[in-house]
Amino acid sequence: MDTDSTHVRLSAIGIVAVSLFLALFMRLWFLQGIDRQAFEAASVSNRVRVIHEEGPRGRILDRNGKILVDSETSIVVSLDREPLRKMEEPERNAVFVSLADTLQQLGVPTKLSLIEKRYADLRYAPQEYVPIADDVDPSVEIYLMERADRYPGIIVERKAIRSYPYGNLAAHLLGYVGEINEKELVERGGQLPGSENRSTTAPTTTAPSTSPGSSSGADSGTRLTDYRLGDSIGKGGVERSYEADLRAVPGERTIEVNAKGDLVDVLSLKSPVVGDDIWLTIDIDLQAHAERLLAAKIQDLRGRRDKQNNRLNAPQGSVVIEDPQNGQILAMASYPDYDPSVTVNGISQEQWEAFNDPNSGLPLVNWALQGTYAPGSTFKLYTALAGYNSGYLRNGTEVINDPGVYTIENCKGEKCEVRNAGSTPHGTVNMSSALTVSSDVYFYKLADKFWNLTDQYGETPIQDAAAQFGLGAKTGVPLSGENPGRLPTPASRKAAFEARPDLFMTGDWRSGDNINTSIGQGDVLATPLQLVNSYATFANGGTRYQPQIVTKVTRPRDLTLPANDPANYKLIRQVEPVVQGTIQIQPDQYAKIYDGLLGVTQSAFGTASASWQASKTAWPMAGKTGTAQVSKKADTSLFAAWGPAGTGEPARYAISVVVPESGFGGEVAAPLAFRIMAPLSFGTLLPACPSADQSACEAAADAASVASGNDVTSGSAD
Repeated sequence: MDTDSTHVRLSAIGIVAVSLFLALFMRLWFLQGIDRQAFEAASVSNRVRVIHEEGPRGRILDRNGKILVDSETSIVVSLDREPLRKMEEPERNAVFVSLADTLQQLGVPTKLSLIEKRYADLRYAPQEYVPIADDVDPSVEIYLMERADRYPGIIVERKAIRSYPYGNLAAHLLGYVGEINEKELVERGGQLPGSENRSTTAPTTTAPSTSPGSSSGADSGTRLTDYRLGDSIGKGGVERSYEADLRAVPGERTIEVNAKGDLVDVLSLKSPVVGDDIWLTIDIDLQAHAERLLAAKIQDLRGRRDKQNNRLNAPQGSVVIEDPQNGQILAMASYPDYDPSVTVNGISQEQWEAFNDPNSGLPLVNWALQGTYAPGSTFKLYTALAGYNSGYLRNGTEVINDPGVYTIENCKGEKCEVRNAGSTPHGTVNMSSALTVSSDVYFYKLADKFWNLTDQYGETPIQDAAAQFGLGAKTGVPLSGENPGRLPTPASRKAAFEARPDLFMTGDWRSGDNINTSIGQGDVLATPLQLVNSYATFANGGTRYQPQIVTKVTRPRDLTLPANDPANYKLIRQVEPVVQGTIQIQPDQYAKIYDGLLGVTQSAFGTASASWQASKTAWPMAGKTGTAQVSKKADTSLFAAWGPAGTGEPARYAISVVVPESGFGGEVAAPLAFRIMAPLSFGTLLPACPSADQSACEAAADAASVASGNDVTSGSAD
């Protein structure tokens, strides 16, 4: 029994020993065989880094190929806040003090307070590099990189930044770029730090260009997109609308580092591909001319007083010039402007607050498409067409006597009389002469008849005609922030009252509302872009185009060669005209309205005849002045016109000028329009001056100031 027990015990011990050795063998085999790839992958991930390199954005050119926005490389010193957050506060402060002192010694004035403020700036995402100094000398880059261990959390990188050869010119149209935020990143398929399944490199996706504009060409414009936090993205204007074209294909550097994080080798390099070029419809020479004259006029007006002793504040203004034959915008000036170069590497909080301070005139606002104003007598074009469309006016030869005052039919009370500006009588007028002399009484009577005969003409014949010209709706210009304006109707008045009865005395629409609407007062609001587009529509015979700001998109072959050389670029797509609607007008009716608007400048009784005589264009122009009354403020001055007119030639230019709180349309907006158009019509425009040679434009600026101070005063009240 003892021998058997011994054998059993020895057998058990043997089995246990064999099992232990087998387990050890299996574990060794697993570690060296099965799990080796996982360890190798982890090892590689620790020593191999993929560095995302944002490429230079495409250039923005004017219609003739002059470079308005370019990209250049800048060396930027930034904070990487991830390692800095892990430090104790005294250690982090020591790094900041050392960095400020070093940059100061290297010729880059940098305050410690700036570094501390940027470190705490909430505008930057936690993983974003925060710029401290930009456009530093390469010697600064070398110095900091060689002493990286002394400056933990300090990054020196080369970034493609925007440059502006023409300075502030067309700033509102061009827009600006800024760092992508988390919302924009997600919208474009990027991944946020900490997202599930996030790899060391964000996925590169292929996506077609979504930039606006119909196209034709040999290339679809498909580009690779790959966004990361810290990348640049268009924030306004063309930069935003055509982001998909301007965005470069990012590059990648795959590097190997040692345990300390020092560079060992560059394993692979994929260079970024520059973005496509955008060709604008604007002529930078005309743009510069319009901006210069607009600024001079507003600066001359400020502080003066009108005939009613109202102060002329002229807080802003705009000029828009359009080609009536295709909807292309040739110039879009908005005042006040701003310097887009201050947005490079981000806008400081102080600068952002200054931009959004109403006392600064809100320079980031593009008043040409975001500002809304009562159109005044420029609205009479639409009321005239309503008279024909409704059938109330049969041939336009119907005349009335204009004594300067009109008594509203079926009206009871003290406010039953409405008057011409200054109560000026115009005697016997028909449709054409009423437009020429700007007889309010003529249009008062027309609007009054419409409302009293709603069973015959409906409630909105005037609004329906204005809507055909695009009033009350966005024009569709491919720029963000466009305001649709307002075209009031009895239905919209009732709806507004029911929604907010505390803001309105009544939800009813009366004859007085119809009368106010007929002359562009009351609740009517329009943008300068809507005005120019509607007058361009009439000028070409009734085809309403979508305003366009881009003619084509191209891909450069050699950035060192001229951008406008056809052999130096590949056409990606051509932006074609877009017809939004047509207006059917009987030829004889069209002729009578046309003659009335031509008389505004060519008749001795026209409200803009004196100002046209003072600054004659090469050919006659037709249009309409407007003076919109604003409670407790000086009048808004407006003018919308086109040329050539009355010569049998197709109209080539339509223009709108709007300057609020500035006075009569015939004394402010119209003279300004003619001074802008005169050298354009004669082919004598001065070339725009690049920022590097602004002194060349000083004489032109002085001449503009003198001309603004010597405007004629026609005595017209419209």
